Amino acid sequence: MKMFQALPAYFGGKRRLLGLIFKDLPSPSEAPTFCDPLMGGGSVSLYAKARGHRVICNDVAERSHIVGKALIANNQTQLTYDDLVKLSMPTEETGYAERTLAPEVFPAAHAHYLDLFLANAGSLQGNKRWLAHLLIIKHALQMRPMGNFGARKIMLQAAAGDWDEMKPAFAKDLIHRGLPCHPIRLAEKLLPKINAGVFSNGQSNEAHKGDVLEFLSGVDGDICYMDPPYAGTQSYERAMKPLDELLNGGPLKVTPNPYSSEPPEVTLPKLFEAAAHIPILVLSYGNKAIDLTGLMDLMRKHRPNVTGEAIQYQHCTGLASAESKKNNQELLVIGRN
Repeated sequence: MKMFQALPAYFGGKRRLLGLIFKDLPSPSEAPTFCDPLMGGGSVSLYAKARGHRVICNDVAERSHIVGKALIANNQTQLTYDDLVKLSMPTEETGYAERTLAPEVFPAAHAHYLDLFLANAGSLQGNKRWLAHLLIIKHALQMRPMGNFGARKIMLQAAAGDWDEMKPAFAKDLIHRGLPCHPIRLAEKLLPKINAGVFSNGQSNEAHKGDVLEFLSGVDGDICYMDPPYAGTQSYERAMKPLDELLNGGPLKVTPNPYSSEPPEVTLPKLFEAAAHIPILVLSYGNKAIDLTGLMDLMRKHRPNVTGEAIQYQHCTGLASAESKKNNQELLVIGRN
Protein backbone atom coordinates (compact mmCIF):
# COMPACT_ATOMS: atom_id res chain seq x y z
CA MET A 1 0.00 0.00 0.00
CA LYS A 2 1.27 3.46 -0.90
CA MET A 3 0.32 4.84 2.52
CA PHE A 4 3.17 2.88 4.12
CA GLN A 5 5.67 4.93 2.08
CA ALA A 6 4.96 7.74 4.55
CA LEU A 7 6.35 5.79 7.50
CA PRO A 8 9.97 5.93 8.66
CA ALA A 9 11.96 2.78 8.01
CA TYR A 10 12.48 1.92 11.68
CA PHE A 11 13.92 -1.47 12.52
CA GLY A 12 11.41 -3.72 14.24
CA GLY A 13 8.56 -2.50 12.04
CA LYS A 14 5.50 -4.74 11.69
CA ARG A 15 4.53 -4.00 8.09
CA ARG A 16 5.09 -7.58 6.91
CA LEU A 17 3.04 -8.99 9.77
CA LEU A 18 -0.10 -6.88 9.48
CA GLY A 19 -2.17 -9.56 7.79
CA LEU A 20 -1.41 -12.02 10.59
CA ILE A 21 -1.93 -9.47 13.35
CA PHE A 22 -5.41 -8.49 12.14
CA LYS A 23 -6.68 -11.77 10.70
CA ASP A 24 -8.43 -12.89 13.91
CA LEU A 25 -9.48 -9.45 15.14
CA PRO A 26 -13.05 -8.10 14.92
CA SER A 27 -14.03 -5.45 12.39
CA PRO A 28 -14.37 -1.76 13.28
CA SER A 29 -18.15 -2.15 13.51
CA GLU A 30 -17.66 -4.79 16.22
CA ALA A 31 -14.65 -3.20 17.93
CA PRO A 32 -14.61 0.52 17.07
CA THR A 33 -11.62 1.78 19.10
CA PHE A 34 -8.09 0.47 18.55
CA CYS A 35 -5.40 1.41 21.10
CA ASP A 36 -1.71 1.27 20.25
CA PRO A 37 0.13 2.31 23.45
CA LEU A 38 3.65 1.53 22.13
CA MET A 39 3.22 2.58 18.52
CA GLY A 40 6.88 2.68 17.47
CA GLY A 41 7.10 3.13 13.70
CA GLY A 42 3.32 3.44 13.31
CA SER A 43 2.53 0.72 10.75
CA VAL A 44 -0.04 -1.03 12.96
CA SER A 45 -1.79 2.24 13.85
CA LEU A 46 -1.84 3.36 10.23
CA TYR A 47 -3.29 0.03 9.09
CA ALA A 48 -5.92 0.13 11.85
CA LYS A 49 -6.84 3.64 10.72
CA ALA A 50 -7.18 2.49 7.10
CA ARG A 51 -9.30 -0.42 8.32
CA GLY A 52 -11.75 2.08 9.83
CA HIS A 53 -11.01 1.88 13.54
CA ARG A 54 -10.83 4.97 15.71
CA VAL A 55 -7.14 4.84 16.59
CA ILE A 56 -5.66 6.15 19.83
CA CYS A 57 -1.88 5.75 19.77
CA ASN A 58 0.91 6.62 22.15
CA ASP A 59 4.68 6.44 22.54
CA VAL A 60 7.18 8.09 24.86
CA ALA A 61 9.67 8.65 22.00
CA GLU A 62 9.42 11.95 20.15
CA ARG A 63 10.23 10.26 16.82
CA SER A 64 7.16 8.04 17.21
CA HIS A 65 4.96 10.84 18.50
CA ILE A 66 5.76 12.78 15.33
CA VAL A 67 4.50 9.88 13.21
CA GLY A 68 1.30 9.72 15.26
CA LYS A 69 0.59 13.42 14.96
CA ALA A 70 1.53 13.65 11.27
CA LEU A 71 -0.32 10.57 10.00
CA ILE A 72 -2.73 9.12 12.58
CA ALA A 73 -4.28 12.24 14.11
CA ASN A 74 -4.02 14.20 10.84
CA ASN A 75 -6.85 13.47 8.40
CA GLN A 76 -6.27 15.93 5.56
CA THR A 77 -3.31 18.33 5.84
CA GLN A 78 -0.47 17.68 3.37
CA LEU A 79 2.93 19.23 2.74
CA THR A 80 3.39 21.30 -0.42
CA TYR A 81 6.40 22.36 -2.41
CA ASP A 82 5.82 25.91 -1.11
CA ASP A 83 6.22 24.49 2.40
CA LEU A 84 9.51 22.95 1.34
CA VAL A 85 10.70 26.37 0.16
CA LYS A 86 9.90 27.78 3.62
CA LEU A 87 11.74 24.93 5.28
CA SER A 88 14.82 25.58 3.13
CA MET A 89 15.23 29.28 3.94
CA PRO A 90 18.78 30.13 5.09
CA THR A 91 19.47 30.81 8.76
CA GLU A 92 22.39 32.59 10.36
CA GLU A 93 23.41 29.87 12.81
CA THR A 94 25.02 26.52 12.07
CA GLY A 95 22.85 23.75 13.47
CA TYR A 96 23.65 20.71 15.60
CA ALA A 97 23.69 18.19 12.75
CA GLU A 98 26.20 20.14 10.68
CA ARG A 99 28.36 20.92 13.73
CA THR A 100 28.35 17.51 15.37
CA LEU A 101 26.83 14.75 13.22
CA ALA A 102 28.60 15.44 9.91
CA PRO A 103 30.22 13.70 8.16
CA GLU A 104 30.23 10.52 10.30
CA VAL A 105 26.43 10.31 10.60
CA PHE A 106 25.11 12.50 7.77
CA PRO A 107 26.84 13.99 4.72
CA ALA A 108 27.69 17.63 5.41
CA ALA A 109 25.34 19.01 2.73
CA HIS A 110 22.41 16.94 3.96
CA ALA A 111 23.20 17.78 7.60
CA HIS A 112 23.06 21.47 6.68
CA TYR A 113 19.59 21.13 5.19
CA LEU A 114 18.34 18.91 8.00
CA ASP A 115 19.28 21.75 10.35
CA LEU A 116 17.48 24.25 8.11
CA PHE A 117 14.35 22.11 7.99
CA LEU A 118 14.36 21.78 11.77
CA ALA A 119 14.98 25.48 12.39
CA ASN A 120 12.25 26.54 9.96
CA ALA A 121 9.65 23.92 10.91
CA GLY A 122 8.33 26.31 13.56
CA SER A 123 7.19 28.67 10.82
CA LEU A 124 4.61 26.12 9.70
CA GLN A 125 1.31 25.85 11.49
CA GLY A 126 -0.64 22.92 12.92
CA ASN A 127 -0.27 19.56 11.23
CA LYS A 128 2.16 20.97 8.65
CA ARG A 129 4.69 21.34 11.45
CA TRP A 130 4.33 17.66 12.35
CA LEU A 131 4.65 16.70 8.69
CA ALA A 132 7.82 18.80 8.43
CA HIS A 133 9.33 16.87 11.32
CA LEU A 134 8.31 13.62 9.65
CA LEU A 135 10.12 14.80 6.51
CA ILE A 136 13.23 15.41 8.64
CA ILE A 137 13.03 11.88 10.06
CA LYS A 138 12.58 10.26 6.65
CA HIS A 139 15.36 12.36 5.10
CA ALA A 140 17.74 11.48 7.95
CA LEU A 141 17.03 7.75 7.72
CA GLN A 142 17.35 7.89 3.93
CA MET A 143 21.00 8.88 4.41
CA ARG A 144 21.90 5.85 6.48
CA PRO A 145 23.71 2.87 4.90
CA MET A 146 21.45 -0.18 5.11
CA GLY A 147 19.10 1.90 7.25
CA ASN A 148 21.20 1.91 10.45
CA PHE A 149 23.34 4.41 12.35
CA GLY A 150 26.36 2.19 12.92
CA ALA A 151 28.15 2.43 9.57
CA ARG A 152 30.39 5.45 10.31
CA LYS A 153 33.33 4.24 8.20
CA ILE A 154 31.18 4.07 5.07
CA MET A 155 29.98 7.64 5.59
CA LEU A 156 33.57 8.87 5.97
CA GLN A 157 34.54 7.05 2.78
CA ALA A 158 31.65 8.73 0.95
CA ALA A 159 32.63 12.14 2.34
CA ALA A 160 36.20 11.65 1.11
CA GLY A 161 35.00 10.44 -2.30
CA ASP A 162 36.53 7.01 -1.73
CA TRP A 163 33.68 5.13 -3.36
CA ASP A 164 36.05 2.54 -4.84
CA GLU A 165 37.06 1.43 -1.35
CA MET A 166 33.50 0.51 -0.38
CA LYS A 167 31.90 -2.84 -0.88
CA PRO A 168 29.86 -2.58 -4.10
CA ALA A 169 26.64 -3.39 -2.21
CA PHE A 170 27.20 -0.45 0.15
CA ALA A 171 28.00 1.97 -2.66
CA LYS A 172 24.94 0.84 -4.61
CA ASP A 173 22.77 1.25 -1.50
CA LEU A 174 23.97 4.83 -0.86
CA ILE A 175 23.41 5.83 -4.48
CA HIS A 176 19.94 4.26 -4.43
CA ARG A 177 19.15 6.18 -1.25
CA GLY A 178 20.06 9.46 -2.93
CA LEU A 179 23.13 10.43 -0.93
CA PRO A 180 24.84 12.03 -3.96
CA CYS A 181 21.65 14.03 -4.74
CA HIS A 182 21.16 17.63 -3.71
CA PRO A 183 19.20 17.60 -0.41
CA ILE A 184 16.33 19.61 -1.90
CA ARG A 185 15.93 17.12 -4.75
CA LEU A 186 15.73 14.28 -2.25
CA ALA A 187 13.22 16.16 -0.09
CA GLU A 188 11.09 16.75 -3.19
CA LYS A 189 11.01 13.01 -3.81
CA LEU A 190 9.99 12.35 -0.21
CA LEU A 191 7.06 14.80 -0.22
CA PRO A 192 4.57 12.68 -2.22
CA LYS A 193 5.51 9.62 -0.20
CA ILE A 194 4.68 11.40 3.04
CA ASN A 195 1.44 12.79 1.63
CA ALA A 196 0.38 9.28 0.57
CA GLY A 197 -0.05 8.47 4.26
CA VAL A 198 -2.47 11.30 4.94
CA PHE A 199 -6.15 10.35 4.69
CA SER A 200 -9.40 10.50 6.62
CA ASN A 201 -11.16 7.40 7.91
CA GLY A 202 -14.10 9.39 9.26
CA GLN A 203 -12.90 8.99 12.84
CA SER A 204 -11.44 11.35 15.42
CA ASN A 205 -8.05 9.68 15.88
CA GLU A 206 -5.56 10.69 18.56
CA ALA A 207 -1.80 10.60 19.13
CA HIS A 208 -0.30 10.95 22.61
CA LYS A 209 3.19 11.09 24.07
CA GLY A 210 3.70 9.68 27.54
CA ASP A 211 4.41 6.78 29.84
CA VAL A 212 2.70 3.63 28.57
CA LEU A 213 1.23 2.59 31.92
CA GLU A 214 -0.23 6.04 32.55
CA PHE A 215 -1.65 6.10 29.03
CA LEU A 216 -3.28 2.70 29.42
CA SER A 217 -4.84 3.60 32.75
CA GLY A 218 -6.68 6.53 31.18
CA VAL A 219 -7.72 5.19 27.76
CA ASP A 220 -10.83 3.24 26.79
CA GLY A 221 -10.85 0.91 23.82
CA ASP A 222 -11.99 -2.37 22.34
CA ILE A 223 -8.64 -3.71 21.11
CA CYS A 224 -5.22 -3.01 22.61
CA TYR A 225 -2.17 -3.89 20.52
CA MET A 226 1.14 -4.08 22.38
CA ASP A 227 4.55 -4.23 20.73
CA PRO A 228 7.04 -3.41 23.50
CA PRO A 229 10.81 -3.56 22.96
CA TYR A 230 11.92 -7.17 23.26
CA ALA A 231 14.07 -8.35 26.17
CA GLY A 232 17.64 -9.16 25.22
CA THR A 233 17.65 -7.07 22.05
CA GLN A 234 19.27 -3.78 21.08
CA SER A 235 17.47 -0.82 22.63
CA TYR A 236 15.78 1.69 20.35
CA GLU A 237 17.24 4.51 22.45
CA ARG A 238 20.78 3.48 21.57
CA ALA A 239 20.06 2.50 17.98
CA MET A 240 18.23 5.77 17.25
CA LYS A 241 20.34 8.11 19.39
CA PRO A 242 21.67 10.22 16.46
CA LEU A 243 18.13 10.71 15.13
CA ASP A 244 16.79 11.61 18.56
CA GLU A 245 19.63 14.11 19.02
CA LEU A 246 18.93 15.61 15.61
CA LEU A 247 15.27 16.17 16.54
CA ASN A 248 16.33 17.53 19.94
CA GLY A 249 18.86 19.90 18.40
CA GLY A 250 21.50 18.72 20.86
CA PRO A 251 22.97 15.78 22.79
CA LEU A 252 20.79 13.42 24.79
CA LYS A 253 21.64 11.03 27.59
CA VAL A 254 20.48 7.49 26.87
CA THR A 255 18.35 6.21 29.74
CA PRO A 256 18.00 2.44 30.17
CA ASN A 257 14.82 0.95 28.75
CA PRO A 258 13.38 -1.66 31.13
CA TYR A 259 11.57 -3.49 28.31
CA SER A 260 14.89 -4.21 26.58
CA SER A 261 16.95 -4.88 29.70
CA GLU A 262 14.55 -6.69 32.06
CA PRO A 263 12.95 -10.13 31.54
CA PRO A 264 9.41 -10.31 30.12
CA GLU A 265 8.19 -11.96 33.34
CA VAL A 266 8.92 -8.61 35.05
CA THR A 267 7.77 -6.08 32.46
CA LEU A 268 4.81 -7.68 30.65
CA PRO A 269 2.49 -8.31 33.66
CA LYS A 270 2.50 -4.56 34.36
CA LEU A 271 1.27 -3.91 30.82
CA PHE A 272 -1.36 -6.65 31.07
CA GLU A 273 -2.67 -5.24 34.35
CA ALA A 274 -2.81 -1.67 33.01
CA ALA A 275 -4.88 -2.89 30.02
CA ALA A 276 -7.18 -5.16 32.05
CA HIS A 277 -10.24 -3.06 31.17
CA ILE A 278 -9.78 -3.48 27.38
CA PRO A 279 -11.57 -6.62 26.08
CA ILE A 280 -9.04 -7.80 23.48
CA LEU A 281 -5.28 -7.69 24.04
CA VAL A 282 -2.85 -8.45 21.20
CA LEU A 283 0.84 -8.89 21.98
CA SER A 284 3.76 -9.06 19.55
CA TYR A 285 7.01 -10.31 21.04
CA GLY A 286 10.31 -11.87 20.04
CA ASN A 287 11.62 -15.27 21.09
CA LYS A 288 15.02 -14.13 22.39
CA ALA A 289 14.04 -14.35 26.08
CA ILE A 290 10.83 -16.42 26.06
CA ASP A 291 9.09 -19.03 23.90
CA LEU A 292 5.47 -19.15 22.76
CA THR A 293 4.33 -21.48 25.55
CA GLY A 294 5.90 -19.28 28.21
CA LEU A 295 4.38 -16.15 26.73
CA MET A 296 0.89 -17.68 26.55
CA ASP A 297 1.19 -18.93 30.13
CA LEU A 298 2.19 -15.42 31.20
CA MET A 299 -0.88 -13.90 29.59
CA ARG A 300 -3.21 -16.60 30.96
CA LYS A 301 -2.64 -15.17 34.41
CA HIS A 302 -4.49 -12.06 33.20
CA ARG A 303 -6.82 -13.32 30.45
CA PRO A 304 -9.07 -16.41 30.48
CA ASN A 305 -8.99 -17.03 26.71
CA VAL A 306 -5.55 -17.05 25.10
CA THR A 307 -4.39 -18.10 21.63
CA GLY A 308 -0.94 -17.84 20.14
CA GLU A 309 1.22 -18.36 17.07
CA ALA A 310 4.98 -18.51 16.47
CA ILE A 311 5.97 -17.00 13.12
CA GLN A 312 9.36 -17.46 11.46
CA TYR A 313 10.40 -13.85 11.02
CA GLN A 314 13.57 -11.92 10.20
CA HIS A 315 14.03 -8.78 12.26
CA CYS A 316 16.41 -6.11 10.89
CA THR A 317 16.85 -8.06 7.67
CA GLY A 318 19.79 -6.07 6.37
CA LEU A 319 21.78 -6.42 9.60
CA ALA A 320 20.86 -9.84 11.00
CA SER A 321 23.33 -12.72 10.97
CA ALA A 322 22.52 -15.97 9.18
CA GLU A 323 21.98 -17.70 12.54
CA SER A 324 19.66 -14.93 13.71
CA LYS A 325 17.62 -15.12 10.50
CA LYS A 326 17.28 -18.87 10.96
CA ASN A 327 16.22 -18.80 14.62
CA ASN A 328 14.23 -15.59 15.00
CA GLN A 329 10.51 -15.86 15.58
CA GLU A 330 7.74 -13.35 16.11
CA LEU A 331 5.39 -14.53 18.83
CA LEU A 332 1.82 -13.33 18.38
CA VAL A 333 -0.50 -13.87 21.35
CA ILE A 334 -4.13 -12.74 21.70
CA GLY A 335 -5.95 -12.66 25.02
CA ARG A 336 -9.67 -12.06 25.41
CA ASN A 337 -11.67 -11.29 28.55
